[in-house]
Amino acid sequence: MIQPPYQTIWDCCCDHGQLGMSLLNDGVADQVIFVDVLENIMAKLTDRLIEDFPPAHYSWQVRCDDIKNIQVPAEDSQLFIIAGVGPDQSIEFIKSLCASAPETAFDLLLCSVHGNYAVREVLIAQGYRLKEERIICDKNRFYEAIYASKKADQPLRATGQQMWDWTDPVHRDYWQRTVGHYRQKAKKNQLRYQLVIQHYETLRDALQAALKDNPEPNQPPQSE
Repeated sequence: MIQPPYQTIWDCCCDHGQLGMSLLNDGVADQVIFVDVLENIMAKLTDRLIEDFPPAHYSWQVRCDDIKNIQVPAEDSQLFIIAGVGPDQSIEFIKSLCASAPETAFDLLLCSVHGNYAVREVLIAQGYRLKEERIICDKNRFYEAIYASKKADQPLRATGQQMWDWTDPVHRDYWQRTVGHYRQKAKKNQLRYQLVIQHYETLRDALQAALKDNPEPNQPPQSE
């Protein structure tokens, strides 16, 4: 999904650094910065990077730190990747990064575990728009990859929009699971989550109507 080149890509919550190393290998950024709080894993990652990506030929940094401590540099070409964490942490990280550099327009690529509606709401509130989005199914688990930028052309929807292909049974299954998740939450907080459910039902109706009018996939209407 990444549209290079970037001056710097931050691989946040990088764990063993597989994603960041693939980006180094593909040369999509001048520099890749690996960030995680686990000291032992980051030490092992540093050793591997020195061996497989020698500093004489590759530019990288390893930072053993909390993302909330990052002060975003005043650079115009940066991408922060936040993947594999829950919605609450994702939201904390987004707000922290934006607060540290309110005048810097960096891009974000997010892949949260559940709770994407709330993550998208925060992105919209922070002025982000959509570059690309995808539904990913891996080992019977669903994820939304959200690639966002303040310089993008497309509006970002809380339910997602361009990623949906209603002809795909996997996507329909994901819609059912998502709505089922929020219906469970609505049992404890109906005021909050009933509105979320209504938005997903409106999305479904719009996708079904668009499919009748235009059988080509990935062509959802511009609904709110």
